[in-house]
Amino acid sequence: MSWQLLVGISVVLYSVSVLLQRLLLKDEKSEPISFSIFFQVGVALTIAVLVLLIHGSIPLPDFSEISWSVLIMTVLYALANISIFKSLKATEASRFTVIFSSRTIFAVIATSVVFSETLTINQWFGALLIIIGVIIVSIKETKSKINKGDLLAMIAAVLFGLANTNDRFLVKFFDPYSYVIIGFLLPAILIGIIYPKKITGIKTYFKKDFIYKMILLCTLYGLSALAFFTALQITPNASLAFAMYAFSGVLTVVLAIILLKEKDYLSRKIVGAVLSLVGLLLTNK
Repeated sequence: MSWQLLVGISVVLYSVSVLLQRLLLKDEKSEPISFSIFFQVGVALTIAVLVLLIHGSIPLPDFSEISWSVLIMTVLYALANISIFKSLKATEASRFTVIFSSRTIFAVIATSVVFSETLTINQWFGALLIIIGVIIVSIKETKSKINKGDLLAMIAAVLFGLANTNDRFLVKFFDPYSYVIIGFLLPAILIGIIYPKKITGIKTYFKKDFIYKMILLCTLYGLSALAFFTALQITPNASLAFAMYAFSGVLTVVLAIILLKEKDYLSRKIVGAVLSLVGLLLTNK
């Protein structure tokens, strides 16, 4: 299976999971930190069960060579996830999507500097078109005032972009399955250490009307991460994979139109989707 197809599968699964995540976070009883811990542990456990059922064991690498990178991964993803869920609770999903889409730029720049895997002029133009498309389909109104949720979304974008660059190095040492498990479990443990009192809030998510949706969310998100890390392992240019992944921002909006009937600003969303599609085609030239 080509890395482009794997990125495509990851984008589709991620976009569907974001819609489900949005619905779950609307629950008044959901709290960002406890939700983040529960979500990440849920993804790790879901993929672990699948791996054990298919392969019978979970292969792990020699951590002596990569201990610092694993530590960096844990810290970056822990802080990024705290920022993401706090931002989603404090700001509109549309504003979060616009700001968080900048993670692609941070990931591409960092990867270009660290691994010399940069984009051609056409691919850079395509990546920018994708991001412009994300902004057009997501933004509802222009507000000059920046709130706390916006700042958290930008922090999450920077941290996530840097974490993705670190992923490029680590996936060479891991089986993709085990990397998904480690990549979600360790940050969740660190968040629990930082916010020990929030762990008790996890019991809220075991209610019958919530847990089944959460299992579905963790499965979709876990498979999306698995496809993406597999693509990152075999792609000759990680920057290109990051640029293509940005299309998920537009696909999420398109799916919201179809599944959630969110048809406001429809003409603008169509324009943004077309621009992003053209950008996606340019990144593959």
